[in-house]
Amino acid sequence: MGRLFSIVCACLTLAATTAIAAPQHKRTGAAVMRSDDGTLVGLHDLRREGNLTCMIGHTHSGASSGLPSRKAAEVAAMRHWSEFTALEYGDQWGNPNLSANKTMKCSVSGSSYSCDFESRPCRR
Repeated sequence: MGRLFSIVCACLTLAATTAIAAPQHKRTGAAVMRSDDGTLVGLHDLRREGNLTCMIGHTHSGASSGLPSRKAAEVAAMRHWSEFTALEYGDQWGNPNLSANKTMKCSVSGSSYSCDFESRPCRR
């Protein structure tokens, strides 16, 4: 398992360091920026949105389940989103409050709440 993880990480690092930025995003025509900070950010097209830099067309999701209240399930789903996003792109990308196109879908089964949070990562 450790060797497979190392191989996957090496491939992702190679892909991130060899990605070529296009001058405009194909679908939106927005100006594209690339980041070369040693994370996987370089795999995604970026653009300025107000005072933030956001990923174009790339979302992350976080999920929770089995929690006693909707609020607890929402917080846990956002925390899961935050931890995973920060792991891939660095802490500056892991703030769900700065993310764009947020959706939160929750359900209840008996007295157990579950939520799914999805949004595009952004940073200041």
